[in-house]
Amino acid sequence: MDEKHSKQRKKGGLKATFEEFIAKLVSYIEVMVIYLQKNVQFYVQKFVKKTVWVFTALILIFLGLVYTSYGVFLSIQKFLVSGDPILASFGTGFGFLVFAILFLSFVFRK
Repeated sequence: MDEKHSKQRKKGGLKATFEEFIAKLVSYIEVMVIYLQKNVQFYVQKFVKKTVWVFTALILIFLGLVYTSYGVFLSIQKFLVSGDPILASFGTGFGFLVFAILFLSFVFRK
């Protein structure tokens, strides 16, 4: 008899329907809170790791540009004084730029 009664439409009017809706809404919210608790930490860790890599790459780009511009300055100064260019700053600057490009390609590849 219970099975026959459960298959039929529940009677009780608007109040029962509203209470059932509220119960379903609360259970849905509870499930979503559990889902967010489990997954937000994963996404935050992933975001922080990518941010650290991008920040490191930007610092390396800045250092590379500083060393390169300093190399240009020293080369011009040295060339004007004695004719010998300074290549150490160029090598260091370009090295930092290559490392920065490698870091960025590593981050954006994933």
